[in-house]
Amino acid sequence: ALDALLRHPASIQVLARAFEVFCLLCLDGPEPRARAIEHRGLELTLATMRFLIDDAESQERGCVFLDALAGDSLQLRARLLAQATNGLQSVLHAGARQVQRKQVQFLVCALVLKLAPDSGESRQRAGSIGACEGVLAAMRAFPKKTDIEACACNALLQLSNRCAENVNRIAAAGGVKTVCLAMFKGEKCLEVQEAGLGVLRFLMADSEEIPEEVTDLGGLQIVVGALETFPDSLLVQEHGLSCMSHLCWHNPENQETVVLKEGVELALAALRAHGERPKVVAFACAALQSIANEHKKHREVLEKCGAIELILEAMKSHPEAANVQAYACAALQSIACSSFANRRTIMQGGAEDLAISAMELHQRSWKLQEFAQMLLDTLET
Repeated sequence: ALDALLRHPASIQVLARAFEVFCLLCLDGPEPRARAIEHRGLELTLATMRFLIDDAESQERGCVFLDALAGDSLQLRARLLAQATNGLQSVLHAGARQVQRKQVQFLVCALVLKLAPDSGESRQRAGSIGACEGVLAAMRAFPKKTDIEACACNALLQLSNRCAENVNRIAAAGGVKTVCLAMFKGEKCLEVQEAGLGVLRFLMADSEEIPEEVTDLGGLQIVVGALETFPDSLLVQEHGLSCMSHLCWHNPENQETVVLKEGVELALAALRAHGERPKVVAFACAALQSIANEHKKHREVLEKCGAIELILEAMKSHPEAANVQAYACAALQSIACSSFANRRTIMQGGAEDLAISAMELHQRSWKLQEFAQMLLDTLET
C-alpha cells in the first residue's frame, strides 16, 4: 500500500484505493502502525490528505489513522504537533472542508483532546493552529449530537486549562455562547455538564466581561441546574461551585437569583456530601463567600442555614489544603461583616485559632495570608 502511494501520487483513483487499504491495515493495532511510521507512513498520510482534500472518504480515513496514532505513544503525539509534520493541522483542515461529515468532526475534537493535555506548550501550539476554532465549529455543525459536544467540551477544557491565550481564543470565537447552548441542550448528559462547567470556570476566572456574558445567556440557571441534577459528580460540584462564585461576585442580581434558586442549600449540601474532597469544599466556601459579600440579608440566611458551622468544620478537616483555608476564611469574613451575632458565633467556633494556624502553616500562600488577616481584623472590630 505504501509502495502504491509512492509510485502513483498523481493517479487519484489508485492513490485513494491504496490509502484506503493502508488505513485499514493500520487499524489492526499499534504494531502495524509502528511499521507504517518506520516507512514514512505518517508523512505519506499527510501528503495524501493534502492531495485528496476534497475526497470525504479519504479525509475521514486519514483522521481515523492519525487519531489512532495519537493514542499509541507520547512521542507520536509530539510528532503530530510538530511543525514539520503537523498532523493536527491536517485534521483541522479536513474538518473545515468536511463540515457535514460527523465522524470527521468528532475526530477533530478527539485528536485535540488527546494532544492538548500533555503540556502547556502543546496546548499553546494546538491553539495557535486553530484547534479552539475547529472544536467550536464541530459543535456548531452538530448541535444535537451529545457525543460530539461531550468530546468537544472536554477538548476545550484541556485547551483552556492554564492557557490564557486559548481562553482568549475561545471567548473571541463565540465559545461562551456555544458551550452554554450545549449545556442547555444536554442538561441530562453528565459528561457535557462536567466539561462544560469546567470550560466556563476557566473562561470566567480572570475576566470581568465573561461572567456578564454567561449571565446574559442564562448561564447561572444552567449552573444551578447542573449542581442540582448531579449532586454526586465531584467534577460538576467542583466546577459548578467555582462558576457560581464567579457569577455572584459583585453582582447583587445574581446573588439574589442564587438564593431564590436554593443555591445556598446546594453549596451546603456539597459541603455535607463531599466534605472529604478539598476541591469541592474550597469552591463551596468560595461560592458562599460571593453570595454573602456586601449583602446583609444573605449573611443572615447563611447563619440560619448553619453555614458557619460547616465552614469551620471544613477548616478543621483540611488543615493542609491552602485553598480550603483561604476560601473558608474569606467566607467567614463576609458572613461576619456588620453582624455582631455572626462574629460572636464565628469566634465561639474557634475561627481565630484556626486562621492563625493556617497562616503559620501556609506562609507562602499570599491569598490565604490576605483572607485570614481580613478575617482576624473583622473579628477584632
